[in-house]
Amino acid sequence: MAKKSEPRVTMFESVFKTDKPYHITLSTALKRISEGQSKSTIEAVRSGDKKAKTSLPVVLFSGEFTSREDDQLISHSGLIVLDFDHIDVEAYKNILCTDDHILACWISPSGDGLKALVRITNPERHRDHFRALQQYFDKQYNLELDSSGANESRACFESWDEHICIKDDATAFGGMLSDEGATKNANATILEGDFTDYQKLNIACRMIRTAQDGEKHSTLLKASILVGGYIGAGRMEEAEAIRVLEREIGRHDVDSMDTARNTIRDGIEQGKQLPIREVMDVENEIQREALIDSTDMSFVSSDDEDMAWINALAEGKLQLGLTTGNAKLDEHFRYKKEFFIFNGHSNVGKTTMALYMMVNASMRHDWKWLIYSAENKTASIKAKLMQFAGNKRLEKMSYHERKFLYEWVNKHFVVVSNKQVYTYYDLIIFAEKMMKNGGIDAFFIDPYNSLKIDLSGRNQIGVHQYHYEAASEFLTFANKHDIALWLNTHAVTEAQRRKGQDGLPIAPFAEDTEGGGLFVNRADAFATFHRKIQHPEPHMRRTMEFHVRKVREVETGGKPTGFLEPLMFELNSSMTAFSIGGKPLFDDLFTMEQGKQTQADLPTETDLQNVF
Repeated sequence: MAKKSEPRVTMFESVFKTDKPYHITLSTALKRISEGQSKSTIEAVRSGDKKAKTSLPVVLFSGEFTSREDDQLISHSGLIVLDFDHIDVEAYKNILCTDDHILACWISPSGDGLKALVRITNPERHRDHFRALQQYFDKQYNLELDSSGANESRACFESWDEHICIKDDATAFGGMLSDEGATKNANATILEGDFTDYQKLNIACRMIRTAQDGEKHSTLLKASILVGGYIGAGRMEEAEAIRVLEREIGRHDVDSMDTARNTIRDGIEQGKQLPIREVMDVENEIQREALIDSTDMSFVSSDDEDMAWINALAEGKLQLGLTTGNAKLDEHFRYKKEFFIFNGHSNVGKTTMALYMMVNASMRHDWKWLIYSAENKTASIKAKLMQFAGNKRLEKMSYHERKFLYEWVNKHFVVVSNKQVYTYYDLIIFAEKMMKNGGIDAFFIDPYNSLKIDLSGRNQIGVHQYHYEAASEFLTFANKHDIALWLNTHAVTEAQRRKGQDGLPIAPFAEDTEGGGLFVNRADAFATFHRKIQHPEPHMRRTMEFHVRKVREVETGGKPTGFLEPLMFELNSSMTAFSIGGKPLFDDLFTMEQGKQTQADLPTETDLQNVF
């Protein structure tokens, strides 16, 4: 007698990537679960990261499908997947594994439920079998079977259970229960979703969380209608959605949880009747209404602040940006608490020039900086700061001088470790932490293109839009917290191909910045650093062009330089100071501190042993 062929099932990369089906054997699918092919993701889910669940592969155990739709079934596997949520996992797993009809049983991705497979005798009556199974497990074990499994195309997130129970000799289930008397309508087959879109569910939770006193009931109803719409569209599991909404409203002061539960169920039932297009419209309208109904008027500008600024401008008393110490440079650039972007070709010394100007700000105005530099060792950054502050090479300094400068640098500069890559949002969080723990005046990010791009959770957003949002976040952050945020950016490679009359690359323009012109438009000020590193004359190779391209607030000082008239900074031969017209921006720290600190105050060589 010929051996019966093994059932074949369908796997997709994730619930969001279902355009390419993988048809695999049942044994392969179960082996993946036992061997933990998705172990790391499952561990994240069970540790509380619910969003990680949506990145798991999904399996349609009921057969071979071309897509995640019931009518796209090619061949039924003769299997039904069962879902038991929020139960005593270990106790019921032992019970279910002894049931004659259970072919396989394993722990769900969340860790608080079980999945099981049952072979059925008549695949053409899949749903009649399922209804009978609901009745069977209710009577046999007092277990409620999640009704989402009624669909042939039920998608099951891949789990991990090294102790999965598999019984090849399980008896096929022959019970069937017709749907006579059941409500028949267009939505009947999709009222129960195949998975939960936690992003959408979080929108509803956020509505509940931010509801004002006196509006909690109406907001809960609106949120539940929204969720019901997604359930009706097959994008959420009803039981899971109800559990999350009840948990969220339970965290807040409500008069009656019973009333709240009824409101949730009423809203969900209303939402189920809305088709998907209407659901999207309802979502937008609900969010809009929630914002409009809010009593928050913080978006309105302050009349007192605006009038004070206007009066100061009219009377010539407007506070100018802080001086650089050089009158010619002050005409075009001043130290301001704003968002400042600069660009330049690779390897022209943008970071070096920026660090020199940062030391000047700390020397003159006692500014404290947070620095993130991905392309330089943290120790190298501190060494450059020390050399600029002392106008002396490290090898020319005494132990006393190095100790003195190192302490000064540590007082004015905090350097972020670059042993890992961060997103722009990570760095904003770091800056906020620094502001709460001692305060900073400015933040230097070097360079922007070294940051990690994180598009997770951003549906249909491109990299270009991501850059624009990042620049907007930087601008908002600088204005909100009244700090200077300096951002070093690279120019695109194509810009380096443009040559001047001398045959050497010319300075890039704003639109040459990686991220594009829209990225630069968000900045309060923009400048370009440029150096002709291939120039035949040594002093020209040490000369930095400073092109001020944009100054948004000219009222507080600064203006663009002429198109072909940049400010010229010359780096000295020891690379410890920049000069304009032969004069450095500042005296070295030793000269400035002369008379303030005696030799006796300086640390001894013994003090240096644990520092260098």
